[in-house]
Amino acid sequence: MRTVMRRRGTEYRRYLVTAVALPQLAYCCAPAVRVWSAVTALWHRASGKSLADAERLHDLRITSEGDGTAAPIVPSAVEALMDRVHAAGMTGVRHGFNGLVMCADGTARLRRLKGLRAHAGRGVVFAAERDADRVAFNARFAASILTEETARQLLREHKASVPAGYRDYAPIDFGGGVTIGRIASTDSGTGRWDFFNRHIVTPLVTGRRVLDLGSNNGSLPLMMLRAGAASVVAVEGSPAVADFARLNARILEWRDIRRYDIRVITGDMRLFLTPDLGQFDVVTAFCSLYYLPECDMARIIAKAAAMRATLVLQANDAIHNLPASGSELRLLMTSNGYPNVDMHQFPGFARPLLVGAPQIIGDAAASERAWEAVPL
Repeated sequence: MRTVMRRRGTEYRRYLVTAVALPQLAYCCAPAVRVWSAVTALWHRASGKSLADAERLHDLRITSEGDGTAAPIVPSAVEALMDRVHAAGMTGVRHGFNGLVMCADGTARLRRLKGLRAHAGRGVVFAAERDADRVAFNARFAASILTEETARQLLREHKASVPAGYRDYAPIDFGGGVTIGRIASTDSGTGRWDFFNRHIVTPLVTGRRVLDLGSNNGSLPLMMLRAGAASVVAVEGSPAVADFARLNARILEWRDIRRYDIRVITGDMRLFLTPDLGQFDVVTAFCSLYYLPECDMARIIAKAAAMRATLVLQANDAIHNLPASGSELRLLMTSNGYPNVDMHQFPGFARPLLVGAPQIIGDAAASERAWEAVPL
Protein backbone atom coordinates (compact mmCIF):
# COMPACT_ATOMS: atom_id res chain seq x y z
CA MET A 1 0.00 0.00 0.00
CA ARG A 2 2.89 2.38 0.71
CA THR A 3 4.23 1.74 -2.79
CA VAL A 4 0.81 2.39 -4.35
CA MET A 5 0.33 5.64 -2.43
CA ARG A 6 3.85 6.81 -3.24
CA ARG A 7 3.43 6.13 -6.93
CA ARG A 8 -0.18 7.22 -7.36
CA GLY A 9 -0.39 10.01 -4.81
CA THR A 10 -2.87 10.64 -2.02
CA GLU A 11 -5.60 11.77 -4.46
CA TYR A 12 -5.95 8.18 -5.57
CA ARG A 13 -7.64 7.29 -2.27
CA ARG A 14 -10.34 9.81 -3.08
CA TYR A 15 -10.72 8.32 -6.54
CA LEU A 16 -11.14 4.82 -5.10
CA VAL A 17 -13.97 6.06 -2.90
CA THR A 18 -15.82 8.34 -5.33
CA ALA A 19 -15.23 6.59 -8.67
CA VAL A 20 -14.94 2.93 -7.66
CA ALA A 21 -16.54 2.18 -4.29
CA LEU A 22 -19.48 4.59 -4.64
CA PRO A 23 -20.58 3.30 -8.09
CA GLN A 24 -20.23 -0.28 -6.84
CA LEU A 25 -22.42 0.55 -3.85
CA ALA A 26 -24.92 2.30 -6.13
CA TYR A 27 -25.09 -0.81 -8.31
CA CYS A 28 -25.84 -2.95 -5.26
CA CYS A 29 -28.48 -0.44 -4.11
CA ALA A 30 -30.00 0.22 -7.54
CA PRO A 31 -33.63 0.58 -6.28
CA ALA A 32 -32.63 3.38 -3.90
CA VAL A 33 -30.70 5.13 -6.67
CA ARG A 34 -33.73 4.87 -8.96
CA VAL A 35 -35.94 6.48 -6.30
CA TRP A 36 -33.44 9.30 -5.90
CA SER A 37 -33.26 9.63 -9.67
CA ALA A 38 -37.04 9.92 -9.95
CA VAL A 39 -37.12 12.65 -7.30
CA THR A 40 -34.34 14.65 -8.96
CA ALA A 41 -35.98 14.17 -12.37
CA LEU A 42 -39.18 15.75 -11.06
CA TRP A 43 -37.18 18.67 -9.71
CA HIS A 44 -35.37 19.10 -13.02
CA ARG A 45 -38.61 19.07 -15.00
CA ALA A 46 -40.18 21.58 -12.60
CA SER A 47 -37.18 23.88 -13.00
CA GLY A 48 -37.05 23.50 -16.79
CA LYS A 49 -33.56 21.93 -16.73
CA SER A 50 -34.46 18.44 -17.85
CA LEU A 51 -33.86 18.74 -21.61
CA ALA A 52 -31.45 20.22 -24.09
CA ASP A 53 -32.90 22.68 -26.57
CA ALA A 54 -34.95 21.30 -29.46
CA GLU A 55 -32.47 22.44 -32.12
CA ARG A 56 -29.61 20.54 -30.50
CA LEU A 57 -31.73 17.41 -30.16
CA HIS A 58 -32.53 17.52 -33.88
CA ASP A 59 -28.90 18.18 -34.83
CA LEU A 60 -27.90 15.09 -32.85
CA ARG A 61 -30.47 13.08 -34.84
CA ILE A 62 -32.41 12.33 -31.67
CA THR A 63 -35.79 13.89 -32.46
CA SER A 64 -37.97 13.86 -35.54
CA GLU A 65 -39.84 16.80 -37.02
CA GLY A 66 -42.30 14.91 -39.14
CA ASP A 67 -39.60 13.38 -41.35
CA GLY A 68 -40.29 9.80 -40.35
CA THR A 69 -41.23 6.98 -42.72
CA ALA A 70 -43.56 4.01 -42.43
CA ALA A 71 -40.62 1.60 -42.37
CA PRO A 72 -40.48 -1.02 -39.60
CA ILE A 73 -38.40 -0.11 -36.55
CA VAL A 74 -34.88 -1.54 -36.81
CA PRO A 75 -33.48 -2.55 -33.38
CA SER A 76 -29.87 -1.73 -34.35
CA ALA A 77 -30.98 1.78 -35.32
CA VAL A 78 -32.72 2.17 -31.95
CA GLU A 79 -29.54 1.06 -30.18
CA ALA A 80 -27.58 3.66 -32.16
CA LEU A 81 -30.18 6.29 -31.18
CA MET A 82 -29.80 5.28 -27.54
CA ASP A 83 -26.02 5.62 -27.80
CA ARG A 84 -26.38 9.12 -29.27
CA VAL A 85 -28.69 10.13 -26.44
CA HIS A 86 -26.39 8.72 -23.78
CA ALA A 87 -23.23 10.15 -25.33
CA ALA A 88 -24.94 13.55 -25.20
CA GLY A 89 -25.43 13.15 -21.43
CA MET A 90 -29.14 12.31 -21.56
CA THR A 91 -31.25 9.31 -20.57
CA GLY A 92 -34.87 8.21 -20.72
CA VAL A 93 -35.02 6.75 -24.24
CA ARG A 94 -37.13 3.88 -22.89
CA HIS A 95 -40.00 6.26 -22.29
CA GLY A 96 -40.12 6.99 -26.03
CA PHE A 97 -40.06 3.43 -27.35
CA ASN A 98 -43.75 3.69 -28.28
CA GLY A 99 -43.09 6.81 -30.32
CA LEU A 100 -40.12 5.76 -32.42
CA VAL A 101 -39.90 6.55 -36.12
CA MET A 102 -37.48 5.53 -38.84
CA CYS A 103 -36.08 8.34 -40.98
CA ALA A 104 -35.05 8.29 -44.62
CA ASP A 105 -31.36 8.34 -43.59
CA GLY A 106 -31.81 5.03 -41.76
CA THR A 107 -31.73 6.50 -38.26
CA ALA A 108 -34.33 5.88 -35.58
CA ARG A 109 -35.59 8.98 -33.79
CA LEU A 110 -37.91 9.98 -30.98
CA ARG A 111 -41.22 11.62 -31.68
CA ARG A 112 -42.09 12.24 -28.05
CA LEU A 113 -39.68 13.66 -25.49
CA LYS A 114 -41.56 12.64 -22.37
CA GLY A 115 -39.09 11.16 -19.89
CA LEU A 116 -35.97 12.38 -21.69
CA ARG A 117 -33.60 13.93 -19.18
CA ALA A 118 -30.29 15.78 -19.33
CA HIS A 119 -27.65 15.06 -16.66
CA ALA A 120 -24.94 17.36 -15.37
CA GLY A 121 -22.36 14.55 -15.52
CA ARG A 122 -21.87 10.80 -15.83
CA GLY A 123 -22.31 9.99 -12.15
CA VAL A 124 -24.21 7.19 -10.44
CA VAL A 125 -27.65 8.58 -11.33
CA PHE A 126 -26.71 8.82 -15.01
CA ALA A 127 -25.33 5.27 -14.90
CA ALA A 128 -28.51 3.92 -13.27
CA GLU A 129 -30.80 5.69 -15.76
CA ARG A 130 -28.67 4.67 -18.73
CA ASP A 131 -28.77 1.08 -17.50
CA ALA A 132 -32.56 1.23 -17.18
CA ASP A 133 -32.74 2.29 -20.83
CA ARG A 134 -30.57 -0.63 -21.90
CA VAL A 135 -32.44 -3.19 -19.78
CA ALA A 136 -35.70 -1.95 -21.29
CA PHE A 137 -34.19 -2.17 -24.79
CA ASN A 138 -33.26 -5.82 -24.22
CA ALA A 139 -36.77 -6.62 -23.00
CA ARG A 140 -38.48 -4.73 -25.82
CA PHE A 141 -36.38 -6.03 -28.72
CA ALA A 142 -35.32 -9.46 -27.37
CA ALA A 143 -31.70 -8.26 -27.47
CA SER A 144 -28.63 -8.89 -25.31
CA ILE A 145 -26.67 -5.63 -25.29
CA LEU A 146 -24.45 -5.03 -22.27
CA THR A 147 -25.91 -3.82 -18.99
CA GLU A 148 -24.34 -3.24 -15.58
CA GLU A 149 -25.34 -6.77 -14.58
CA THR A 150 -24.32 -8.64 -17.74
CA ALA A 151 -20.97 -6.84 -18.02
CA ARG A 152 -20.03 -7.98 -14.53
CA GLN A 153 -21.34 -11.48 -15.18
CA LEU A 154 -19.35 -11.88 -18.40
CA LEU A 155 -16.19 -10.66 -16.69
CA ARG A 156 -16.62 -13.30 -13.98
CA GLU A 157 -17.21 -16.03 -16.57
CA HIS A 158 -14.23 -15.09 -18.71
CA LYS A 159 -11.97 -14.75 -15.71
CA ALA A 160 -12.84 -18.32 -14.73
CA SER A 161 -12.10 -19.55 -18.28
CA VAL A 162 -8.48 -18.34 -18.55
CA PRO A 163 -5.42 -20.00 -16.96
CA ALA A 164 -4.89 -19.00 -13.33
CA GLY A 165 -1.72 -17.05 -14.09
CA TYR A 166 -3.64 -14.70 -16.39
CA ARG A 167 -6.66 -13.97 -14.20
CA ASP A 168 -5.32 -11.04 -12.23
CA TYR A 169 -2.05 -10.30 -14.02
CA ALA A 170 -3.32 -7.24 -15.88
CA PRO A 171 -6.04 -5.50 -13.81
CA ILE A 172 -8.41 -3.17 -15.66
CA ASP A 173 -10.38 -0.26 -14.27
CA PHE A 174 -13.13 0.34 -16.83
CA GLY A 175 -14.59 3.17 -14.78
CA GLY A 176 -17.94 3.47 -13.02
CA GLY A 177 -17.11 0.72 -10.54
CA VAL A 178 -16.53 -2.05 -13.11
CA THR A 179 -13.08 -3.56 -12.54
CA ILE A 180 -11.11 -6.78 -12.80
CA GLY A 181 -8.10 -7.65 -10.67
CA ARG A 182 -6.29 -5.52 -8.12
CA ILE A 183 -6.60 -2.21 -9.91
CA ALA A 184 -4.60 -0.28 -7.32
CA SER A 185 -1.44 -2.17 -8.33
CA THR A 186 0.98 -0.21 -10.51
CA ASP A 187 2.98 -3.18 -11.79
CA SER A 188 0.66 -4.13 -14.67
CA GLY A 189 -2.62 -3.35 -16.40
CA THR A 190 -4.25 0.05 -16.16
CA GLY A 191 -2.32 0.71 -12.95
CA ARG A 192 0.97 0.61 -14.86
CA TRP A 193 -0.58 2.77 -17.56
CA ASP A 194 -1.75 5.40 -15.06
CA PHE A 195 1.50 5.49 -13.13
CA PHE A 196 4.12 5.16 -15.85
CA ASN A 197 3.29 4.28 -19.47
CA ARG A 198 0.59 6.89 -20.14
CA HIS A 199 2.86 9.91 -19.91
CA ILE A 200 5.36 8.46 -22.37
CA VAL A 201 3.16 6.49 -24.77
CA THR A 202 0.18 8.81 -25.25
CA PRO A 203 1.95 11.41 -27.45
CA LEU A 204 3.49 8.59 -29.49
CA VAL A 205 0.21 6.84 -30.38
CA THR A 206 -2.27 9.73 -30.67
CA GLY A 207 -3.86 9.57 -34.12
CA ARG A 208 -1.61 6.65 -35.13
CA ARG A 209 -2.13 3.04 -36.24
CA VAL A 210 -0.60 0.77 -33.61
CA LEU A 211 0.47 -2.88 -33.54
CA ASP A 212 0.75 -4.36 -30.04
CA LEU A 213 2.60 -7.66 -29.64
CA GLY A 214 1.78 -9.96 -26.73
CA SER A 215 -1.34 -8.08 -25.69
CA ASN A 216 -2.53 -10.34 -22.85
CA ASN A 217 -6.10 -9.32 -21.92
CA GLY A 218 -5.88 -6.09 -23.90
CA SER A 219 -5.43 -3.72 -20.97
CA LEU A 220 -2.66 -1.59 -22.51
CA PRO A 221 -3.95 -1.63 -26.12
CA LEU A 222 -7.32 -0.45 -24.78
CA MET A 223 -5.69 2.34 -22.82
CA MET A 224 -3.83 3.44 -25.96
CA LEU A 225 -7.16 3.66 -27.77
CA ARG A 226 -8.70 5.58 -24.91
CA ALA A 227 -5.71 7.94 -25.06
CA GLY A 228 -6.29 8.68 -28.75
CA ALA A 229 -4.73 5.95 -30.91
CA ALA A 230 -6.55 5.78 -34.25
CA SER A 231 -6.56 1.97 -34.32
CA VAL A 232 -4.84 -0.98 -32.70
CA VAL A 233 -4.13 -4.49 -33.92
CA ALA A 234 -3.44 -6.63 -30.84
CA VAL A 235 -1.68 -10.00 -31.12
CA GLU A 236 -2.13 -12.52 -28.29
CA GLY A 237 -1.01 -16.14 -28.36
CA SER A 238 -3.51 -17.72 -25.96
CA PRO A 239 -6.99 -18.21 -27.50
CA ALA A 240 -8.73 -17.90 -24.12
CA VAL A 241 -6.86 -14.73 -23.22
CA ALA A 242 -7.48 -13.27 -26.69
CA ASP A 243 -11.21 -13.87 -26.19
CA PHE A 244 -10.92 -12.10 -22.84
CA ALA A 245 -9.31 -9.13 -24.64
CA ARG A 246 -12.21 -9.01 -27.10
CA LEU A 247 -14.70 -8.95 -24.23
CA ASN A 248 -12.71 -6.22 -22.49
CA ALA A 249 -12.82 -4.12 -25.66
CA ARG A 250 -16.58 -4.57 -25.83
CA ILE A 251 -16.97 -3.55 -22.18
CA LEU A 252 -14.77 -0.47 -22.58
CA GLU A 253 -16.85 0.64 -25.57
CA TRP A 254 -20.01 0.19 -23.49
CA ARG A 255 -18.61 2.12 -20.55
CA ASP A 256 -17.15 4.96 -22.62
CA ILE A 257 -20.15 5.12 -25.03
CA ARG A 258 -17.89 5.19 -28.06
CA ARG A 259 -16.45 2.83 -30.67
CA TYR A 260 -12.82 1.80 -30.63
CA ASP A 261 -11.04 0.48 -33.71
CA ILE A 262 -9.37 -2.64 -32.32
CA ARG A 263 -8.75 -6.03 -33.85
CA VAL A 264 -7.52 -8.82 -31.58
CA ILE A 265 -5.64 -11.57 -33.43
CA THR A 266 -4.97 -14.93 -31.84
CA GLY A 267 -1.45 -15.86 -32.80
CA ASP A 268 2.28 -15.77 -32.17
CA MET A 269 4.09 -12.42 -32.05
CA ARG A 270 6.10 -13.60 -35.05
CA LEU A 271 3.04 -13.01 -37.21
CA PHE A 272 4.54 -9.56 -37.60
CA LEU A 273 7.26 -11.11 -39.75
CA THR A 274 4.66 -12.11 -42.35
CA PRO A 275 3.17 -9.59 -44.78
CA ASP A 276 -0.35 -10.20 -43.47
CA LEU A 277 -0.69 -7.56 -40.76
CA GLY A 278 0.01 -4.47 -42.85
CA GLN A 279 1.70 -1.14 -42.16
CA PHE A 280 1.89 0.54 -38.73
CA ASP A 281 3.02 3.86 -37.36
CA VAL A 282 3.88 2.48 -33.92
CA VAL A 283 4.84 -1.03 -32.77
CA THR A 284 4.63 -1.81 -29.05
CA ALA A 285 5.52 -4.81 -26.92
CA PHE A 286 4.99 -4.34 -23.19
CA CYS A 287 6.95 -6.96 -21.24
CA SER A 288 6.39 -9.57 -23.93
CA LEU A 289 8.97 -9.55 -26.73
CA TYR A 290 11.77 -10.98 -24.59
CA TYR A 291 9.95 -14.34 -24.34
CA LEU A 292 10.91 -15.00 -27.98
CA PRO A 293 14.31 -16.35 -29.08
CA GLU A 294 16.77 -13.51 -29.46
CA CYS A 295 17.08 -14.00 -33.22
CA ASP A 296 13.31 -13.54 -33.61
CA MET A 297 13.40 -10.47 -31.42
CA ALA A 298 16.06 -9.02 -33.71
CA ARG A 299 13.98 -9.74 -36.83
CA ILE A 300 10.89 -8.10 -35.35
CA ILE A 301 12.84 -5.01 -34.32
CA ALA A 302 14.47 -4.77 -37.73
CA LYS A 303 11.15 -5.11 -39.53
CA ALA A 304 9.63 -2.33 -37.41
CA ALA A 305 12.61 -0.16 -38.38
CA ALA A 306 12.13 -1.08 -42.04
CA MET A 307 8.58 0.28 -42.00
CA ARG A 308 9.86 3.36 -40.12
CA ALA A 309 7.58 2.71 -37.16
CA THR A 310 8.21 4.12 -33.71
CA LEU A 311 9.15 1.15 -31.54
CA VAL A 312 8.17 0.96 -27.85
CA LEU A 313 9.48 -1.94 -25.79
CA GLN A 314 8.96 -2.45 -22.07
CA ALA A 315 11.76 -4.31 -20.34
CA ASN A 316 11.97 -6.11 -17.01
CA ASP A 317 15.21 -5.65 -15.09
CA ALA A 318 14.08 -8.22 -12.49
CA ILE A 319 14.33 -11.11 -14.99
CA HIS A 320 17.82 -12.58 -15.31
CA ASN A 321 17.35 -15.75 -17.38
CA LEU A 322 16.13 -13.92 -20.51
CA PRO A 323 17.35 -10.93 -22.55
CA ALA A 324 14.74 -8.83 -20.76
CA SER A 325 16.68 -5.98 -19.16
CA GLY A 326 16.64 -2.43 -20.43
CA SER A 327 20.30 -2.57 -21.43
CA GLU A 328 19.86 -5.83 -23.38
CA LEU A 329 16.80 -4.59 -25.26
CA ARG A 330 18.50 -1.29 -26.02
CA LEU A 331 21.44 -3.16 -27.56
CA LEU A 332 19.06 -5.21 -29.71
CA MET A 333 17.32 -2.04 -30.87
CA THR A 334 20.51 -0.13 -31.70
CA SER A 335 21.85 -3.18 -33.57
CA ASN A 336 18.72 -3.60 -35.68
CA GLY A 337 17.73 -0.24 -37.07
CA TYR A 338 17.19 2.09 -34.10
CA PRO A 339 20.45 3.97 -33.51
CA ASN A 340 18.80 6.38 -31.08
CA VAL A 341 16.88 4.86 -28.19
CA ASP A 342 15.47 6.75 -25.22
CA MET A 343 15.16 4.68 -22.03
CA HIS A 344 12.63 5.94 -19.49
CA GLN A 345 13.01 4.72 -15.92
CA PHE A 346 11.34 5.38 -12.59
CA PRO A 347 13.15 4.86 -9.27
CA GLY A 348 12.13 1.57 -7.69
CA PHE A 349 10.28 0.37 -10.82
CA ALA A 350 11.92 -2.55 -12.64
CA ARG A 351 10.15 -2.08 -16.00
CA PRO A 352 11.91 0.63 -18.02
CA LEU A 353 10.33 1.77 -21.28
CA LEU A 354 12.47 2.04 -24.41
CA VAL A 355 11.43 4.24 -27.33
CA GLY A 356 13.15 4.08 -30.70
CA ALA A 357 12.47 6.76 -33.30
CA PRO A 358 11.76 5.62 -36.86
CA GLN A 359 14.46 5.58 -39.50
CA ILE A 360 14.82 8.52 -41.83
CA ILE A 361 13.59 7.86 -45.37
CA GLY A 362 17.06 7.40 -46.81
CA ASP A 363 17.78 4.53 -44.41
CA ALA A 364 14.60 2.57 -45.12
CA ALA A 365 16.13 0.32 -47.79
CA ALA A 366 19.08 -0.54 -45.56
CA SER A 367 16.75 -1.41 -42.70
CA GLU A 368 14.68 -3.62 -45.02
CA ARG A 369 17.80 -5.54 -45.98
CA ALA A 370 18.84 -5.77 -42.33
CA TRP A 371 15.70 -7.49 -41.07
CA GLU A 372 15.61 -9.90 -44.02
CA ALA A 373 19.25 -10.80 -43.35
CA VAL A 374 18.71 -11.78 -39.69
CA PRO A 375 18.83 -15.62 -39.57
CA LEU A 376 15.64 -17.53 -38.80
